[in-house]
Amino acid sequence: MVKGQSVVSDSKRSTGDQFHFSASGRKRRLGAWYTPDDVVGQLLDLTLTPLLIERRVLGLDAVAALRVLDPSCGDGAFLVAAADRIYRTLVEMGLEHTEALRTAYGCCVVGVDVDPLAVDRCRHRLGEAGATAPDSRVVVADALLTSSDEWSDLLERWDTPAGVTAVIGNPPFLNPLAADTAADPNRAVALRQRFGSVAQGYSNPAFMFLVLATELAASRNSVVALIQPLSLLATRGSTASRAAVLENWTLDTLWVANQRVFDASVDVCAPVLRPRGESDLGSGLTKLLAGRSFHPVGTVPSPSSDDATWSRLLATVRDVPDVPIATDGILGDDAIATADFRDQYYGLDGQIVELPSSDRSMPRLLTAGLVDPAHDRWGETTTRFHKNSWHHPRVRLDGLSDDLRRWVDSRLVPKVVVATQTRVLEAVVDSDGSCLPSVPLVTITPRSDKPKTDLWHIAALLTSPPATMVAARRHLGAALTTDGLKLRARDLAALPRPHDHASWHEAAKAFQRASDSDDQTRRKEGLVRCGRLMCTAFGVADFEHLLAWWVGRLPGQN
Repeated sequence: MVKGQSVVSDSKRSTGDQFHFSASGRKRRLGAWYTPDDVVGQLLDLTLTPLLIERRVLGLDAVAALRVLDPSCGDGAFLVAAADRIYRTLVEMGLEHTEALRTAYGCCVVGVDVDPLAVDRCRHRLGEAGATAPDSRVVVADALLTSSDEWSDLLERWDTPAGVTAVIGNPPFLNPLAADTAADPNRAVALRQRFGSVAQGYSNPAFMFLVLATELAASRNSVVALIQPLSLLATRGSTASRAAVLENWTLDTLWVANQRVFDASVDVCAPVLRPRGESDLGSGLTKLLAGRSFHPVGTVPSPSSDDATWSRLLATVRDVPDVPIATDGILGDDAIATADFRDQYYGLDGQIVELPSSDRSMPRLLTAGLVDPAHDRWGETTTRFHKNSWHHPRVRLDGLSDDLRRWVDSRLVPKVVVATQTRVLEAVVDSDGSCLPSVPLVTITPRSDKPKTDLWHIAALLTSPPATMVAARRHLGAALTTDGLKLRARDLAALPRPHDHASWHEAAKAFQRASDSDDQTRRKEGLVRCGRLMCTAFGVADFEHLLAWWVGRLPGQN
């Protein structure tokens, strides 16, 4: 077996006895966050209980043949709980007590973890319950870097060569951007060799565990359920993982915690995957569950491997409205959306000065924190840029490289500036081209073949209830906050245009009036009027619910 050179395990809280690491820093490096007992139980209700009901009909041998794998088993919270359910089922079916213990704890549950301390604890717990050879059932290995041949050997050892019946657990959550949890370069290369595009970029190892689980489970009558960071549903780093798991599997159920269930500051979900064609619903639908109680919140059409995100599932859980709209093309038909990059951000280091007075030779620097819907807060509040606070930040243009100067010139034009990582899309119009937008603001300008495209129309479209609804159903879950919207430039360009151009025109005038107002109350009134007119422009028949939802998400409402 391949011993892990980089520790990435997950130890979990067990019933009545918690395995402690010696230091919280080590726990963070491991991505090891204890799974609450109630969450373990609810996930087993979703996955193992249906298998036990199904196999009871087939007899004792069928139940004894179950193999439940946790590929990052830690101290065995999932395995012990699963074995207990299997044991009780075997006893109820008439198997003698001692034999039922030996079978459930010594044969039916198997595990892998890279941390020898956690594996020792897991083996001890299984042995105490009746397992006669726990060393062969729980092994020390880096599950992600164990080769296919080695996995085949393990499956043979566990008497399940065609694949395990269930893969259930809570793999490690590691931030690929954090210095203390990112994989070392050698391991990162090995992961890319093993998982290809799934391991590219900022992919979380938890996503790779999900892909691995679908490889280790049997192709029929099996189930996969691994707790995942909520970012699985929408981020670019999880795109390949989502596509990979849905090639031969279907998303039967999705649980969204909707609250923090670990000590770690991470929001989680748990996809329940079944081999294609074996969904409980059997009709291409996915059940949605939410909260610590796993209460049902409806069903939606199941995502496919071609879907860009699973955001619409999260949007349904979060009560995002879903109303039909009348459209006429997309924003990209009229305008070009452009995002800037780290080079521009770092290129301005040392070029910012504090200057409240107007000076066209030193444009205002506009950051994301200074953009509200229809309002540029430059000079009203402080903002952070390159670890410094600024109240009136301006950009000194002398000393910029030729490339940066060309970039600045391309941005100092009339434009719409859009902030994302927000609860609604937030746009302001820079009608005279006097500000320089900082990363990650997105700049939107009319297409060269549509020079008369009005900036106020663009801003009214972006800052509207239908646009935020569409954005949420396409991209919710991709932002740093789970209720925020993170759209790339191409995503903004793909937003729909409204069908009713006359109402759109009136909405643009309302947005301009809101932008011109110095009074916050009147500005909001103008925004709400713009929102109402844009609902009409998009043909939303009964728009009060959509409008109220959008108003409730505006800055300052919560």
